[in-house]
Amino acid sequence: MAKMKKGFYFLNKSVYYGEYPAEQTSGWVAISALMPQLIKTEVPFSDDDKAVRLFENHAFTEREFLDFERGLEIIFKCAGITEFKEIDFTAAEKRLGISLPREIKILYRFLGAAGGLTEGTERFLSLDELCTDGGYIVFYRIKRTLVGLSVDNGTVGICRKGVWEYSKGDENFFYAVNRIVVKTICSMPFVKEGKIMGALRAELSPQNMLREIFTGRLDILEEYYQYGNIVLYSEDGALGWFRSNGFSADIMIGSRDEALFEKILSAKLEVKWSGAPPKKI
Repeated sequence: MAKMKKGFYFLNKSVYYGEYPAEQTSGWVAISALMPQLIKTEVPFSDDDKAVRLFENHAFTEREFLDFERGLEIIFKCAGITEFKEIDFTAAEKRLGISLPREIKILYRFLGAAGGLTEGTERFLSLDELCTDGGYIVFYRIKRTLVGLSVDNGTVGICRKGVWEYSKGDENFFYAVNRIVVKTICSMPFVKEGKIMGALRAELSPQNMLREIFTGRLDILEEYYQYGNIVLYSEDGALGWFRSNGFSADIMIGSRDEALFEKILSAKLEVKWSGAPPKKI
């Protein structure tokens, strides 16, 4: 388990107060220099107080636990799934010889309500398949490549050819949200993906542009944190996934309802849509 410290921390361009992984930080921001709407805490601060920056690949803070669970609830509701049964993890923990961390338990509560997410060559492992390897709890695989959550510090690692790799700049456990969104979109009856053109393609902070483009069609999932990626949604039955690296950008839209799908596609978005539907993964 990651060593936690209490204080101000900077996450998703906002400041929070609470416990954060003390050894997974780099640099800081002056809280008093930020716009008031970016300060998400009522804890008083002085002009000298600073908020630490977290590595992209870091153990969850309490804020992220709450947003991870709430974000998954919204995503699954968009897919038409609203009932989630409690799961008894006793057998899995006995088999693995460890107590499963909170983020794994949250994830598998949702996976237990959805079909297809544990199927295919790129998939989440079922609860019965969950295993440990090299200090990681393996929860996802891409053919022979394994993705796991570190038992010791809550970061995400990737195992290729038997060697585990960890990078500070990689995704943290919100990796699971990325894969759930993409796989859920691909399973919807109406799907399109394309390459973003125009000003949005290289926009460094595309959230505001996307809000304007999809007003009345899709909202931005504020509970989601991942640099360069944005999840869009409509609880009426649609999901979108936007990905940008500052030079190019992609978008994927899926819907359970054809009329809603056409409404979303009618937004004034400069995009070159692919002629073929996305590949199932």
